[in-house]
Amino acid sequence: MARASVGSGTVVEAGAILHPAVTVGKNCYVGSNAVLSHSVIGDHVKIGAGSVIGEPGFGFEMTGDGAVRIPHIGIVLIADSVSIGSCCAIDRGSLDNTIIGEHVMIDNLCHIAHNVTIGPRSIISGQCGISGSATVGTGVAMGGQVGVAPHVCIGDGAVLTARSGVTKNVDAGEQVAGFPATSSRQFWRDQAVIRRLSKAKSSGS
Repeated sequence: MARASVGSGTVVEAGAILHPAVTVGKNCYVGSNAVLSHSVIGDHVKIGAGSVIGEPGFGFEMTGDGAVRIPHIGIVLIADSVSIGSCCAIDRGSLDNTIIGEHVMIDNLCHIAHNVTIGPRSIISGQCGISGSATVGTGVAMGGQVGVAPHVCIGDGAVLTARSGVTKNVDAGEQVAGFPATSSRQFWRDQAVIRRLSKAKSSGS
């Protein structure tokens, strides 16, 4: 059975588990109690304590007997200089691979589902969830608790403000807010109208 491969200068903290055939590059850091399987990790990558990378995703088909899990045969590919916080989950691909580009920064408590692609230099803040087969472009910024629906495409340089619920594609350079996420300008105009209507109702009662 193939053993895990660990590059020179890499630190693996106490309790971390590297399953067979995992490859970790040079000068990486794997935090305490992290679990790595079905993954190829580049150089200068930081993985926080308790993160789980390479487990099967939440893929299933409904049958007469209920949900049946779909086998996953893809892996997780993590490019150089990626930073992954503590207690994150990055699922292996089902048919394709899950891909994290260079210099991506992922905060604590994030979930990245199977077959997701995240472009270089994107920033994913705490408690974000990216559903299966979503594509995130280069230089995208996600605020805390953003949720992205399956198969959605986020264009390069887009900004998803905190707690946005993204249910459809976002154009490159666009800034969105709210649920369902819409243009930030439109969202804040709508909020201003709601506040004015609320004040008018209160003063008239």
